[in-house]
Order: sequence, then structure tokens, then C-alpha cells
Amino acid sequence: MLAFREYSSAVDAVNQIVGERMGINRTDHRVLEILARKGPMTAGELAGDSHLTTGAVTAVLDRLERAGYARRVRDTEDRRRVLVEQTPEGSATAMQYYGPFMERSFQVMAKYTPEQLEVVRDFMRGAAELTVDYVEELRPKGADSAEPAG
Repeated sequence: MLAFREYSSAVDAVNQIVGERMGINRTDHRVLEILARKGPMTAGELAGDSHLTTGAVTAVLDRLERAGYARRVRDTEDRRRVLVEQTPEGSATAMQYYGPFMERSFQVMAKYTPEQLEVVRDFMRGAAELTVDYVEELRPKGADSAEPAG
């Protein structure tokens, strides 16, 4: 699976450079990507999805808000809940870098049949699930033992 490792490393390099150009660190970039992919969520949900402590997520969100890339908003259905969402500026800034990358990716995918792409999609979903499970396996047990922000 050398090709998969090469792909993973290449994407990691893209994400590193995009984060640097956006003026945010890797952890902040990862949290912003989760918000872009999943949409508004609570800080607790974000902590779970990012494998960070709630305290670390608070620090990340403070930095992302200062940068103008994310914001905390009241849930319109339950005013007691606060949701975190990516700002239009955050989305536009990220798309400035990822838009051309996505366009080129679609060009590469165009040479495959829908059936072939379904196999690739199935593999990628399985690989992502396996990776998330392995992260949980590697994490120290305990409520506040996730990686620090920074």
C-alpha cells in the first residue's frame, strides 16, 4: 500500500502549506477542516471529532475566531446551545487554495467509471474508519488526555 502512504503524505504536505498560508497551525487547520466538512457543531462534538480535549478546542476556537475563520453562534433551535461554524471568510480563504486542487482531482477522477470510483470511495471510507479507530486505540485513556492544541 505504498501508493496510499504516498498519497497520505502528499495531502499532509498540502495541508501543512495551506495552513501556513492561512496563518494557522496544523491543529487549527484540522479543526477548520472538520467544520468545513461537517458543518456547525458544538465544541464538545468538535472535541470528539478532532480527538482534542474540550480545553484544547476552546483555545483552537479562540485562535480561529481571532483569525476570522470560525465563530461561535447560538443554536436557533435551542438557544442554550452554542454552535461553532466556519465563517464565509474562512471558507473563501480555504477555497482559494483547495479549489484548484479539487478541480485537478475531479479531472483525474473523470477517467474512471462510476463503478470504479465507487470502489475507490469504499476503500477510502474504510481506510478513514480504520484510521479513526486506530487513533482511539493509540490515545491514552482518560477524559483529558488528548493531544494539546498548538
